Amino acid sequence: MNDSERKRDLINQMQSLAQKNSTETALFHQTAAEKLGLGITDLKAVSTLLQEGPMTAGQLSKRLNLTTGAVSNVIDRLEREEFVQRKPDIKDRRKVIVTVNKEKLSSTNNIYRSMGEAFEKLLETYSIEELEFLVKFYHSTNELTRLEIAKLMSYWR
Repeated sequence: MNDSERKRDLINQMQSLAQKNSTETALFHQTAAEKLGLGITDLKAVSTLLQEGPMTAGQLSKRLNLTTGAVSNVIDRLEREEFVQRKPDIKDRRKVIVTVNKEKLSSTNNIYRSMGEAFEKLLETYSIEELEFLVKFYHSTNELTRLEIAKLMSYWR
C-alpha cells in the first residue's frame, strides 16, 4: 500500500471510529442520565452549566439549541430534583441565573468518576507529544462541531 492509499485508509478508519465513539458516548450519557432519574437533555444542561458556569435561562436555551419554553421545563425538572438552583441576578434583578447545586452532584455517587479514572489511566500511557496532539485534535473537532451545529440550525430555520 502506497502512502496515498495508506492515508485514505487511515482517514476512513478515523471517520468510522469517530462515528462509533459518538454513538458509545451518547449511549453512556443516556445511561448516566437514567441512573440519575434525568433525561439526556437535562444531563447536558447540568454539564453545560458545570463547564461554562452559571447562566440565564435564555443563555442556556441558546447554548442547547432549545426553545425558551423547553429550557424552562428542563430547569423546572432539574430544580425539582435539586440539581440546579435559580438565583436572582445581582446586576439585573429582572433576570434569574441558573446555577448547579454541586452538593447534590457530589452526593449522587458521581457516576462519571469511574469513566474519568479509566480515561486518566489511558491518557497516562501517551507521551507529552501525543497528548499535545490530542489536545489540538479535540480543540479542532469541538470547534468544527460547533460550526456544523450552526450550519444545521441555519438550514432548518
